[in-house]
Amino acid sequence: MWRNSLKLYEIKNNYSICLLCPNSCQLSQKKTVGLCGIRKFSEVDHSIINPYSGIISAMSVDPIEKKPLYHFMPGSSVFSIGFYGCTLKCQFCQNYTISQTTPPHDSKRYSPEEIVNILIANQYPSIAFTYSEPLVYFEWVLETAKLCKANGIKTILVTNGFINKEPGSLLLNYIDAVNIDLKSFKNSFYTTYLEGSLESVKQFISTSIEKKVHTEITTLIIPGLNDSKEEIIQISEFIQSFSPLIPLHISSYHPSWKMSIRATNPDEIIKLSRLCEEKLAFVYPGNINTMTKTLCFHCKTLLIERSGYQTKLYNINKDGTCKKCGGFNYIKM
Repeated sequence: MWRNSLKLYEIKNNYSICLLCPNSCQLSQKKTVGLCGIRKFSEVDHSIINPYSGIISAMSVDPIEKKPLYHFMPGSSVFSIGFYGCTLKCQFCQNYTISQTTPPHDSKRYSPEEIVNILIANQYPSIAFTYSEPLVYFEWVLETAKLCKANGIKTILVTNGFINKEPGSLLLNYIDAVNIDLKSFKNSFYTTYLEGSLESVKQFISTSIEKKVHTEITTLIIPGLNDSKEEIIQISEFIQSFSPLIPLHISSYHPSWKMSIRATNPDEIIKLSRLCEEKLAFVYPGNINTMTKTLCFHCKTLLIERSGYQTKLYNINKDGTCKKCGGFNYIKM
């Protein structure tokens, strides 16, 4: 079990409240497990623990563009690990086989030290906490991220951003880059299809940017639910309020888990991406078969070209600026 100085629960007379995410689950001997399916009431001291800490659902080396991160260490590979459980219940979850279940009983546990040793032994430059929702494994992810930072390894978080401000802010101190799902700009969408809320996600995005963590946003477009022109403009304007250079990934939905709505038409993804480009410099269509390019925001010189997960770099300096004009394009090499 991995713990840290931030106490993520409050003990009452006969129950305890989980303080990790806005679900604020009240757990007791009668209701022992939170909505995430992972965090559990301890009958020993009434604390709330993760009995599955260190149990990993998947381990792989991926192109960093798969996260997706297009402006952070472009063209590199990242050691990626996944977990179990999730703070949300997205009806369209693509990874429901791990996000909506618990680990097998005979699962191997990894300590943060073991993971860092794997990274060092294989000379992996970065690690991504990804696939399911890493925030559920908060204590373990925090300790692993701290160790990685101490050893010069870049840390990446791929998350729904549904976390309370204090733990979210603490974790971001040890994260180099995030991709955050902004699934809709309507709170009703979050409550109806995710069993969550929008404001905490917006707060996490804001905190990430304020802490100067490299931030990219992904919105999965579902026909008839979050694909209106008005909502897409709202998302664009929200991101623009921080910086027009922050990348936005507009991704195509495919039927999964509890949702059977038709898949998003690729032409619609292109159309909405172009609409976002009225507010944002870097908008990328996702989950469709198309080549993407990154042009310098200032002089339009070609910087990066991607076909699938094959990435070619062109006119980029080591500090991420354009070789031709020296312009900043929110790229970290």
